[in-house]
Amino acid sequence: MSQLLPGHRVGIIGGSSQNLSIIQAVQLAGYEAFIYRTEAEMDFPAADSQTVGSYEDKQALMDFAQTVDALLILSNAVDIDIQFALSSKTRIYQSFELAEVAQNRLVEKLFLEERAINLAPYSLITTVGELPSALTSIGFPATLTANRPQGKEETYMIYDHDMDDHVLEMVTTQPCMLTAWLPTKRSFTVSVIKDFDNHQTILPITENTYVNGRLKFSIASKRMNPEWVIELKRIAYKVLEGVNGTGLVSLNIFMATNGIFYVDKVDRLPLPNQWFSQKQIDYSTAQLMVRLAVSLPINSVELKKETILIPIYQHMMQKIDLLSLIKPSWEVEYFNRQASQADDIVGVLRLSGDSSVDLLNEIDTCDIFQTK
Repeated sequence: MSQLLPGHRVGIIGGSSQNLSIIQAVQLAGYEAFIYRTEAEMDFPAADSQTVGSYEDKQALMDFAQTVDALLILSNAVDIDIQFALSSKTRIYQSFELAEVAQNRLVEKLFLEERAINLAPYSLITTVGELPSALTSIGFPATLTANRPQGKEETYMIYDHDMDDHVLEMVTTQPCMLTAWLPTKRSFTVSVIKDFDNHQTILPITENTYVNGRLKFSIASKRMNPEWVIELKRIAYKVLEGVNGTGLVSLNIFMATNGIFYVDKVDRLPLPNQWFSQKQIDYSTAQLMVRLAVSLPINSVELKKETILIPIYQHMMQKIDLLSLIKPSWEVEYFNRQASQADDIVGVLRLSGDSSVDLLNEIDTCDIFQTK
């Protein structure tokens, strides 16, 4: 398939608030931005055209695909069979194999096992009666998620055989994935991009800090342990081995206390802790997604300076708005200033400099994480 030159229409399927930046990047690159989203998702008045519908409505999606010259699918809710059908109406450069991996946790596990990538012990649960023996085999604690998450993924921690009603209800209504919880020493995110020319580019690796299961900040550093970088990159390249099509793959990887790296999740959507701007790398993450959509080449992406990326939650907005007035080096990007839930990420704050330690000290003195 040929590359799509400026002047054409790029269709985006998905209503994530981060897509606002991608719409703007599409338009700045000289394309028209058409978007398809659900009623419950964010409105994008900046788009050249909006279509509101269901991700299960095959005909509506087919009609939308016919109006654009290329599609960028940024939702895991569109069934893989529908995605195949859409490719008969317009250009879709993204890998269908990666789409299926991102939609189905069992497919994801098998995909990683085929590549000899470390995984925590797991079991597919289809009935409540399977839970006790699976938990005995895997051990406590363990996490339970839907095998095919719809919308925001819910995760329940199981500590013993005395399970609460939420766990039993989830297993009763749908197949679920039970995964052993392994003590974690460090957490990382690795994003790798494969362009139309089969060239693979790894974005700067971020080490993530979580508090009570919620992302607090991520650090991209040139000073990361080189042995970790080599192993994390090896895993990323292994994931894309033999995969057809283009795409971005986001990997959540953790180092257990035994020093072994395990892949926790594979996604094909850009994550907030990899949401770079051109101040940190040559192309912003939004620009990279546009280049994937229209099949333009992507050169190597190098980190320019030490960077800290901080997800902005709604309770942080007022303080960050004030501090950004007196700290011009702070780079604030909002996706949406209205959150539907307390743990929704409404934007990202980026700090860049020569020392990540100095940047962390600067954040500590500003007290931006306080809820009051």
